Amino acid sequence: MMNILHFPQSVKWSSWFICSLLLHGLIFLTFIWRFSEVQPAMSPAPAIMLQWAEIIEAPSSPLSLPVGIAQQESAVTEEKQQTEDRQQRPVTEDSDATIEITRKKKSSDGEKKKTRPPRKIKAQTSDSNPTAVSSNAAPQALVESSRIAAPFNSDSTKRDNSEASWESRVKGHLNRYKRYPGDARKRARTGTAVVTFTVNTEGTIVSSFLEISSGTFSLDREAIAVLERAQPLPKPPPEILEGGLFKVKMPITFKLKE
Repeated sequence: MMNILHFPQSVKWSSWFICSLLLHGLIFLTFIWRFSEVQPAMSPAPAIMLQWAEIIEAPSSPLSLPVGIAQQESAVTEEKQQTEDRQQRPVTEDSDATIEITRKKKSSDGEKKKTRPPRKIKAQTSDSNPTAVSSNAAPQALVESSRIAAPFNSDSTKRDNSEASWESRVKGHLNRYKRYPGDARKRARTGTAVVTFTVNTEGTIVSSFLEISSGTFSLDREAIAVLERAQPLPKPPPEILEGGLFKVKMPITFKLKE
């Protein structure tokens, strides 16, 4: 009785299962049919053949050189080739060979061949390359111009020498009249005071003043006092005077060892 009741339920499940299989099979067949139609349309792309061509090179044109330079280069290359051939030749040893020393006779023709006049080569190179000649001539002109010295001013040199000589005599003259202040000596004070003064043709001081202080009042005062005490000074030479006067700046040094 129970089997009869469950029979319709089992039939129902089996029918659903069969329908599902048929549906999936139909979908699968449809997919295969569609794929078979699309696949022939996708034909492979045609192959492209590539062929590499040989590189075309332009013929090299030889450089044209001047006659003189071409001859020199050819001579140099021939000498190099001869030396290389001599070095590459195998040297065979022969124990029975005898060595003979022969002295070549000096001929006048041989001496003429050895001595080549270099002037011809220079003329050829100068004709073929005028820019080189101009570039070589420019440094020579600079050297010649640098050798030209500035004009020598003998009057200025004579004036400088006379001025230095006169200032030296004035310093010696002032040192003979210079006195060391007592208070500065007690305190062991030293220094250099710079004074500026103007003298006339007779060596008389027209004006004077302290230019730079020595740092000690008594030393500065003595630097001005010695100028008045030592008058007249040595007469200045005429070549250093300007309008009959000469202005000079002179240091006066005070040392305890003096």
